[in-house]
Amino acid sequence: MSVAKYKHIFGPVASRRLGRSLGIDLIPFKTCTLDCVYCECGRTTNLTKERRDFFDPKEVLAELKDWKEKGNEADIVTLAGSGEPLLALSLEEIIRGIKEITGLPCCLITNATLFSDQAARKAALLADVVMPSLDAADEATFKKINRPVAGLSFAEYLEGLQLFCEEYRGKGRVDLEIFLVPGINDNEDQIQALSLLSRSLHVNAVQLNTAVRPPADKDVRPIPREEMEKWARYFIPKAEVIASYHSAPLKEAKAVSEEEILETLSHRTMSLEDLVEAKGYKLEDTEAILKRLLEKGLIYSRTQDGKDFFYV
Repeated sequence: MSVAKYKHIFGPVASRRLGRSLGIDLIPFKTCTLDCVYCECGRTTNLTKERRDFFDPKEVLAELKDWKEKGNEADIVTLAGSGEPLLALSLEEIIRGIKEITGLPCCLITNATLFSDQAARKAALLADVVMPSLDAADEATFKKINRPVAGLSFAEYLEGLQLFCEEYRGKGRVDLEIFLVPGINDNEDQIQALSLLSRSLHVNAVQLNTAVRPPADKDVRPIPREEMEKWARYFIPKAEVIASYHSAPLKEAKAVSEEEILETLSHRTMSLEDLVEAKGYKLEDTEAILKRLLEKGLIYSRTQDGKDFFYV
């Protein structure tokens, strides 16, 4: 049985922020500049800041061309996945190829730590939407939450993000994501400092997230929605809480196969509700398939606050 139809492409997934988002993963699983305590993909196994081509960019674009030629559709192509996309040395070539092949806008989801590299910034300037992360306002908090690769300082990280935002002004949209971790950055001093930093960056929006999926550090808990909404009011304009608490009703739609579930979970840890809401799968079919895949040992589950999350 093939786990994934494509090696680098996944989705499209229904995204509240982006519409139907086709994901492209340019980095091997858990290759990153950070080892964040909250990461839903687990601990970083290859902690690095060396930019290089982990995959042949022609191979990636060939998959995208095949996907497009088969008549598939999406609203946007998103560079994300299980590693930091700015580590890909051919990022500029990839983004240009995405636009040429699909004619779709491109979104870059990044931890922003490599914006101090001029070539990385140049590539990122081609994206239509950029979603960088900023979880700390000082070195000590940066180390506690993000656990950076050796030699990467908060000052370097922040300077790179500031340079990028300045160079990007007028070119596209920047939505800054801030991840709140209980006991570390969920206090008034940290929130005030993050609010001031976000205003200095002149981003289009600030989005607050928390650990609603199983994190790398099992002691990290989600912050209740009411508290998240309180912190959101410290930002000008008010930040948006994007953590998925699954308050929306489930949507039951299309049938699904084991192969589709495996493909989806190979790129992202998801719950039953995630699969039904984001992918539009039928609830009963999805439940039955997850049970079979667990019995076969093809997927595993982790429990977070009484909810099961599944991963390959």
